[in-house]
Amino acid sequence: MDTLSKKTIHTTRGFKYTYYVSPASSGKPTILLLHGWPDHAALWEDLVTRHLVPAGFGVVVPDCLGYDGTDKPTDLDAYNPRSISDDFGEILDAEHLQKVVSCGHDWGAGLAQRFYVFHPERCIGLITFHVAISPKPEGVIELDRVGPIMTKSIGYFPLAYWYLFTDPVTGPELMSKHTDSLFDALHAEPTVWMNTLCARDGIKNWLEQDKKGPVQPYATDAMRNDFITRMSRDGFAAPLSYYRATVEGIFFEEEKHLPADRYIVKVPYLFVAGTQDAVCLAKAIERSKQAGLTPKLTVEELDVGHWSMLAKPKEVGEIVVKWLENDLSKT
Repeated sequence: MDTLSKKTIHTTRGFKYTYYVSPASSGKPTILLLHGWPDHAALWEDLVTRHLVPAGFGVVVPDCLGYDGTDKPTDLDAYNPRSISDDFGEILDAEHLQKVVSCGHDWGAGLAQRFYVFHPERCIGLITFHVAISPKPEGVIELDRVGPIMTKSIGYFPLAYWYLFTDPVTGPELMSKHTDSLFDALHAEPTVWMNTLCARDGIKNWLEQDKKGPVQPYATDAMRNDFITRMSRDGFAAPLSYYRATVEGIFFEEEKHLPADRYIVKVPYLFVAGTQDAVCLAKAIERSKQAGLTPKLTVEELDVGHWSMLAKPKEVGEIVVKWLENDLSKT
């Protein structure tokens, strides 16, 4: 991210955010790029520096709350989606940007949708990587309730890893003690996830045994070393707060009062799916399509696991730029 301007801001609620920015060429939109767990702004480096900026698009790329150069509160109330959306709005205000394309991956995809839900007037488009938009929540996610339902429906529970990720003690401790092992689990070949993230106690057992294994070609030694250094310094308690805030009802409490039609994406929406992603299923978009939430939807599928922008950066760049130059311009 060295070619972008690095900035900081203290939001109204007192949190420091670090973000990276490059202005748009005349007439081009700006994209707000939000990473997920357990990444940081640099997740988007290839897409930004090799595709978006050369094509004249502006970018605003924060380290999201809990990560890297941004503050890392462990008070779960800090992670309520309305306040985080307002934080992003303040970053855009500081850059004198009224409207953007909201874009995210993994947890960042959920935040990108919620930025649209809470601030639709500021979004001219929406892009989510791997995590499809969801309808208005009907209640708090209860793992013991949704697990059997999903297992009956698709044959396994893709959120089984949430049992560890929402454990306020064991989760952060295990990950901090076995960060190298966690890197291998996250970036293993996609089929490995069936026995780790998608199996009850699978990722817990992997970490307790400090297992190692081969990783995908994109997961370089430099990437591994950066991850270990960054997470050893910052810890996992803050990043895991997004999961805990969800199961403890903080997300639902902020969204339950919103009208259901706020979840209709009335701007152009690009969903980039990984057909090998065992956790964030490509077919998840069908639920929102059937609910009538995606009238301006474009779906692009790639034969990859969870990190498409790392596994197939050229293809991702071409997909996003083409959509921005064609589908978005039709509005």
